Amino acid sequence: MPYDPALMRRVLNRRPSPAMVVACIALMVALGGTGYAAIKLPRNSVGNKQLRANAVTSGKVRNGSLTAKDFTPNALKRGPRGPQGPKGDSAPGAGGERTAVGFASRDAQAGGGVIAMSGTPTDLIGLGVPAGNVGYVASSGLVTASGPSRLIANAEPVMLNASVGATHVSCQLVLLAPQPRVIGTRVDSSIAASDSFVPVAVSAGTDVEGGTYDVRVQCYSPSTLVQFHRGNLTVAIAPRS
Repeated sequence: MPYDPALMRRVLNRRPSPAMVVACIALMVALGGTGYAAIKLPRNSVGNKQLRANAVTSGKVRNGSLTAKDFTPNALKRGPRGPQGPKGDSAPGAGGERTAVGFASRDAQAGGGVIAMSGTPTDLIGLGVPAGNVGYVASSGLVTASGPSRLIANAEPVMLNASVGATHVSCQLVLLAPQPRVIGTRVDSSIAASDSFVPVAVSAGTDVEGGTYDVRVQCYSPSTLVQFHRGNLTVAIAPRS
């Protein structure tokens, strides 16, 4: 067909129909659909299945967005060792002061014989009697406190009631220095009639200053047929703040 300038002007000046506009838009979407779909993905629609292996690299992770729990065990390298921390406070008694322990064990069968009770307190066990004397099978000697301390004593004399009637016995702990004084609470114990052995447990605690100390176990009874047969005494002195 020969070129007709008048016909060309009529075509160019003609307004596009709605169908032609729709067709043009459809063509544009078809040509650029990939980019359009990427922009309009629904929220939370991409998961592990949509990600290719090694798709997430360091450059695609926001700095500071991951924590240690996001990594597998041993994935993170241990950092360098930190500086030595300050020294803690010393424990009580750690500055050269030590806990002192004293003990004594006495048995009538080892020598010295049984001791009959009377109405006044009678010394039965003490730290100051060396082993091998009057039935003492073990003895540490006196205990020493290097400074302000807490003295704790425990004893258990074993008593026998040789009478035909029930009676009772009282026992206490005595600290001899600097002045003799009863420490703790006196213990009263009933003893059944005839050949009944009864251990009487006594204990006490008291504050002391620096010095050397002896502790005694004393018992008494209204019946002279109540007898001491054996017993043990332990004493500990621990520094106090």
